[in-house]
Amino acid sequence: MIFATDYFNDTKNELSEFNLKLLLNIEDLNNVIFDEVFTILSPQQQEQYIVFRTSEEAGKYRKERNSKLSYVDFNNLPEIFDDKLLKNIILYQKDGEVGGAIYDLLSEDHKGQITQYEWKIYEEEKAKRRALMSEDEKRKEKEWWDKYDADPTPRFMGNMGEPDNADQYVLRYGIDPFTGKPETIKSFYEKYTIDSHGNIIPKENNQ
Repeated sequence: MIFATDYFNDTKNELSEFNLKLLLNIEDLNNVIFDEVFTILSPQQQEQYIVFRTSEEAGKYRKERNSKLSYVDFNNLPEIFDDKLLKNIILYQKDGEVGGAIYDLLSEDHKGQITQYEWKIYEEEKAKRRALMSEDEKRKEKEWWDKYDADPTPRFMGNMGEPDNADQYVLRYGIDPFTGKPETIKSFYEKYTIDSHGNIIPKENNQ
């Protein structure tokens, strides 16, 4: 299954700026799936993209994208990522229009390596932050977690045959697994973060 098609399945009218840029990135970075994604578009949407990809706007976007993202040959990814490649791929993933284009190029093992690396960096940064916290700040943090852990509200857990992670659930179904509302990866990561226990929580609750 190609997850990138999820971004276009329910788009009936004109393609949004996000979808136009996503499609451009698929063509540039993951061309092997471009035709399959392109064919699910309506004739009007296909024409809209054909006009866009040769436009001055598309050229400017490509230039900006290439200037802020180090080159990665996604068609020849090694089985094991080194730290430099992990850092670069994570930067690609954090850009919504780019992340959706490369997701299908990553194996489950690749995604596991990325998750482990992000967790390591998170723990290192967390340790640095805690070293700078006052005792009062540590007390308030503990009170917050005690209250959170006591909350019986169910949290998303992957089920057999279903996506293991909430972000994979969003990519597969285009739905927030917590609220049941339509969602994209870009909007999902604008709302949620991963805490020190590996739980996905709303960003506003982590302020």
